[in-house]
Amino acid sequence: MYNKFRIMSKLGALLTLCCFVICGCVTANESNTRTTLHFSQIASLATQATSSPDSSPAPQQTSSPAPPSPVTSPASPFDLVAQKFEDFVKWRRDCGYQPRRCDVGEFTILGTQFSDDFATMMRDYAKNNIYARPGDGERKIIVETISRDETKMTAIVHGCVYDTVVLYMGAGIYDDKVASSLSSWTLQWHNNDWFWSNYQIHKKVYFANLCNT
Repeated sequence: MYNKFRIMSKLGALLTLCCFVICGCVTANESNTRTTLHFSQIASLATQATSSPDSSPAPQQTSSPAPPSPVTSPASPFDLVAQKFEDFVKWRRDCGYQPRRCDVGEFTILGTQFSDDFATMMRDYAKNNIYARPGDGERKIIVETISRDETKMTAIVHGCVYDTVVLYMGAGIYDDKVASSLSSWTLQWHNNDWFWSNYQIHKKVYFANLCNT
């Protein structure tokens, strides 16, 4: 009986020990599983952080400022004389076509003697219906030299004129003589522009072309 009790006691102790061992193993396994999961999440987040593109805005690249444009000095007024004279020739031609519409102040200095004389001529042309027709002759001007006076701010264009323009008075011809002349035109710098201020004929002939000599 005693031996049987001892055997049972040993079996109970052994059973208890096994239970502690088994429970301890389960607890240890659960602890290792949680720990492994915890570090696995951190490692996964770390991997995502390093492998995914950075969502933060990239630093802006500051471009170096463009070099300043070279400063060009303003053109001399005398550099504009040739172009201005070409514009004047076209304007004078158009005034001959339509004297009534000639804007004298566009190329002359109003209030000067030369401007007043030219305006009077245009009024007389308009009053007497004197005009030129496009295609009926032309006024060729050959520029030879351009002299300048920086003190007075004047430029003188020297050239030769070959004029075959036919002038009409009403329905009839007023002047159809062919003429050529050695002439000069004075331009005056005024209000930041060039204006026609004088005209001189130094030599004039009819039915001959001085420009070919």
